[in-house]
Amino acid sequence: MHKNHLSSLIFSCLALFTVPILWSLGEVRLDVYISMYTLEYFVVKAILNPRRVTKDYLAVALFIIFTVIVSYRVLEVLHTI
Repeated sequence: MHKNHLSSLIFSCLALFTVPILWSLGEVRLDVYISMYTLEYFVVKAILNPRRVTKDYLAVALFIIFTVIVSYRVLEVLHTI
């Protein structure tokens, strides 16, 4: 199996299992789900290193969204001190 297909399959399985696991833990915040998807994407990409034909715009978008979420959470914590 090609690394591209394998990475897509593994990421799909991880994303598929993320929803019921977080839901069973009682998590309802959307930012937690997006953060988990982002981490899963980068872990699969780092381990399997799939070949991309074009620039990885999804990685850029996910990284920006993840940075905004983390910044918001850090600011939220700093304002409560």
